Amino acid sequence: MMRTMDKTAKLLALEAVTELELRFIEAVEHGRLRAELTYEQLGSYIGMSKSQISKRQDGLIKYTIREMYYIGQLFGVDPLVMAAGLGSWLNDVDPAQALHRLEDPASTRAPK
Repeated sequence: MMRTMDKTAKLLALEAVTELELRFIEAVEHGRLRAELTYEQLGSYIGMSKSQISKRQDGLIKYTIREMYYIGQLFGVDPLVMAAGLGSWLNDVDPAQALHRLEDPASTRAPK
C-alpha cells in the first residue's frame, strides 16, 4: 500500500512539473513574439544556439533555472510569473527594451 502511495505522489509531482514546464514554454514563445525576437537572438542572450532553444521550446530538453532567470530578465518579467502562465505581464514586454538588453554589453547575462 505504501509503495502505491509513493508512486502516486511521484506521478502527481511529475505532472505538476510538466504543467509548469509547458506553461513556461508557452510563455517564452509568447514573450519572444511580443518582444519581436528570433530564436537566434534569444539563444544569443543566454549563450545558446537556435537549435538548443528550439529543442527546449519543443520540450525535448528542459530549461534550467538559470536559463529561466535570464529569459525573464530579457523580457523584464519574473520567471515565476511566466511559469504561472500567460497574463497581463505580456503587455509589459517592451520590444525596444528587450533589444536594448540584447545590445547592451554591460547588461547582466548568462555566461557564455
